[in-house]
Amino acid sequence: MASATKSEQLDPRVVEMCSVVHQTWNEITRTWTFPTIHMLGQIEPTRFNELKRHIRGISATSLAERLTQLEKFGVVQRKVFAEEKPRIEYSLTVKGHEVYKILCDLANWSKRWNGKEPNSKEFMITK
Repeated sequence: MASATKSEQLDPRVVEMCSVVHQTWNEITRTWTFPTIHMLGQIEPTRFNELKRHIRGISATSLAERLTQLEKFGVVQRKVFAEEKPRIEYSLTVKGHEVYKILCDLANWSKRWNGKEPNSKEFMITK
């Protein structure tokens, strides 16, 4: 009897979870997503032009696209104020605040390890 291949031994639930993580990661790592979420976490609620001023180098088109996609993804909420001159504010949703915290943790991790020699004792696990 032939032994099962490595791919046949994988738990289908684990494979599905990895697929979900992969899809989420692809959405979150699109260009301008991190800076947009980071700035919203810092200055929410905020209007479009204020957000654009705080994200160096982003075009209005790119910011509009990111906000639209993040709104569809459930990370950003858009609030329209019915005034004579309509005002729109953007902020993070509960889901957005959770991913903002993860991004802050990732930034802290990056700061900790950036520039360190991979062969240093700090990288090694000792028992």
